[in-house]
Amino acid sequence: MRKWFLFISLIFALFFLSACSSNPSLELVDANVDIVKDKSLLGSIGITEGERKGDELIPTALFYKFTIRNTGKKTAGIEEVDKGIELKIEPKDKLRAVSEDVIGFNIYDPEGYNGSGVGFGHSFLSVLKPDEKGEYTLNYDLGVSEENSQVPLLVPSIDKLDELKENAFDAFLVVTIENQEIARFDLNKLKN
Repeated sequence: MRKWFLFISLIFALFFLSACSSNPSLELVDANVDIVKDKSLLGSIGITEGERKGDELIPTALFYKFTIRNTGKKTAGIEEVDKGIELKIEPKDKLRAVSEDVIGFNIYDPEGYNGSGVGFGHSFLSVLKPDEKGEYTLNYDLGVSEENSQVPLLVPSIDKLDELKENAFDAFLVVTIENQEIARFDLNKLKN
C-alpha cells in the first residue's frame, strides 16, 4: 500500500512540474518611457474637412519601449492572430489618477479615447524563440498641439506632461499569450 502511495505521489509531482514549466519564462531586460511627437513613431491624423483639408496633425504621446527576453527553453507565442505575445500597461492608483487629472480620462482604458480624436498603438513581436530578445512599444496619444474640430483633445502643458512622465512607471506591464497572463512586471522597480 505504501509503495502505491509513493508511486501515485511521484506521478502527481511530475505532472505538476510539467504543467508549471509549460509557461514561457520571460525577463524584462529594459524599459523606457518618454513624451514624443514623431510622425515616424506615431503616424499622423489627416484633416478631412475645413480650410486645412488634406493637412496632417501629429499627436503627442506617452511612448513606452520595452525589451523582453525569452529565458525559457520553449518558443513563446504563435504567429496567428490573437495567439502571439501581447503587452498592456495596468496602471496603479496613482498613475490612473494622474492620467485622469492631466488628460481628463484614464489613457490606459481604450474606452476613454472615444470622441477624443486620438488613440493608442503598439508594435509587438508575436513570437520569441528561446534566448531571443524582442522590442515592444506601447504609445498613448495625449492630444495635438493645435485646435481642430476633428481632434478636440489638446496637448496639456509641459508641467502636466512632466508629471505624467514622472509617474508613468507606477504600473504593471502585463504580458499575455492567447489572453492568458504569462508574466507581470512591476515597473516601479525600474527607472529609465
